[in-house]
Amino acid sequence: MRSTAELVAQLRAGSRLSLRALAELSGTSSATLSNYEQGSKEPRLSTLERLASAAGMRLEVRVQPVGRSLRGRSSAAATAFRIARAIDAREDDTAFRRCLELLDVLKAVPVEGVQFLTREAPVLSGDHRYDALIAAIVEHCCVNREVATPPWVYEAERSVQQWYVAGRKSLRADADRETPPVFRRHGVMILTDELARA
Repeated sequence: MRSTAELVAQLRAGSRLSLRALAELSGTSSATLSNYEQGSKEPRLSTLERLASAAGMRLEVRVQPVGRSLRGRSSAAATAFRIARAIDAREDDTAFRRCLELLDVLKAVPVEGVQFLTREAPVLSGDHRYDALIAAIVEHCCVNREVATPPWVYEAERSVQQWYVAGRKSLRADADRETPPVFRRHGVMILTDELARA
């Protein structure tokens, strides 16, 4: 379950508003909002609803068991750990396959499972390309499944200047044309059939 501090930070990151702007729109002070984000103060449910509304979102509270449907499923954090091991072993194909497995999992689990499997920020793998790819996959799935995107996805180190996943120069024009916007924002240029393999 996501902490309230993470939720408030995610609301602000998702709205792309400054701390001051979100505070003003929601009728609270910047200092109070900062305390919410740092976890030193807990907002009431009504305050969370106001913050979500000011951020252009809606707060929904659901209580549902997710454990059984997630048995044996790897989280984004666990996937990053496996990718780091593959990179250390110089197994680039394995690292990429692990990313596609994460995409498969996030497409298959219930919406609550997407939240559960992506809430913990993965450690950086040692290869910025894969850190950007993991973040792009998580954001892509969250957007498509209409789930709040975790704030760690927006960290600067989870983007690259530009990485053509296919590698071959002859496929770059296709990747320029086909790359979904979320992947493009992270600097990951990928062919739609690469994503369809998942």
